Amino acid sequence: MLLSSIAAVTLSTTFLGTSGLTFNPTQETVVYAKAKQATLIPGSYKVGSELKPGRYTITSSDGSSGNISSMPKKSLHGDTINEILGSETDMSQVPSVTATLAKGDKVKIEGLTSATFTPVKKRNKKNNTALATGSWIVGKDIKKGKYTVTPVDGQSGNFIVIPKSTFGDTTNEVLGGDTDMSQVPKVNVKLHNGDKVEVAGMTQVNFAKR
Repeated sequence: MLLSSIAAVTLSTTFLGTSGLTFNPTQETVVYAKAKQATLIPGSYKVGSELKPGRYTITSSDGSSGNISSMPKKSLHGDTINEILGSETDMSQVPSVTATLAKGDKVKIEGLTSATFTPVKKRNKKNNTALATGSWIVGKDIKKGKYTVTPVDGQSGNFIVIPKSTFGDTTNEVLGGDTDMSQVPKVNVKLHNGDKVEVAGMTQVNFAKR
């Protein structure tokens, strides 16, 4: 059974939004050369057997909708996925999600005919405009700096920043236009190299320098 749009936002907050968390940037030492294109049907998988470790962009193979989730072996350091892949963005579906999967992580596919895992070969450290659904590192996927962050018009979802520094500022907001549901239309952040940025439940967030 597919998660509802509200459930998707709630679960994203549950899995990703623990105040005060820091992470070990050595998780990014996953050797991307090990990543190998794969197509997997519904089921539960362990990274390192049916799926090589590495950084992937994950999509629905045939455009069908369904759940893709992952649980990192190192719960405080790895990338967690909890998304509904699909084309109905007004139902909190997203066309793709990008994450780094380490050996021992667990991946689950539900409701999809199959999911395609495409290795990420390049990262844009000069980017300062937008990030799509997934997990990102400041200095590798977006430039450090002060930004005002907004969702794509009509969409809502979780935006989270986990600082590299133990004493850094954590951001955990549901971006969107429904203020009755504790959504906020925008948030100001200061990103430092090594910080981790999570975008969930929406196709993209936009960054405006300030």
